[in-house]
Amino acid sequence: MNFRGFNSFYSHIFKVKKGKVILIGISVILNVGFFLIINNSSTKGETSKVLTSINHEIQAENEKKLKEAEEIQNLLYQEDGFFEQVHNDLEEKGYAFQLLFAVYSKDDIQIKLLLENKEATKTVQEEVKSIFYKSIENNKLNSHSFNLKIGDSYDRTDW
Repeated sequence: MNFRGFNSFYSHIFKVKKGKVILIGISVILNVGFFLIINNSSTKGETSKVLTSINHEIQAENEKKLKEAEEIQNLLYQEDGFFEQVHNDLEEKGYAFQLLFAVYSKDDIQIKLLLENKEATKTVQEEVKSIFYKSIENNKLNSHSFNLKIGDSYDRTDW
């Protein structure tokens, strides 16, 4: 066998080996891809079920909060309701005021009453609190749900 014959024989074997390597590589890539596609589609259903479950929980929680907000709004704003009673009682006693409030839940209602025509002395604050909590009692509300702060035109503090 001369050098040329050996070289062509070696190159033929190398081409066969190279072809087998490429064939094996393509086969491995296809199998891995097929496995990933099957695995992804089988977990996709599980993921979808989990997301659907979470979505229903969030929707139920939002509906609950909306219903609670409507109940609070009805209690506080209805005709002859809490805020109207407080307003009427304070005006009857000669108070001019601004009422600021934030309702976080039925158990957490923050109210700041700013007096416009009187200084918020201890005596005045006690009288206003008395009127305020009397209205809470008349409306059968939980007094622990309310956090009342009383200030005047000089009071610029945040809650």
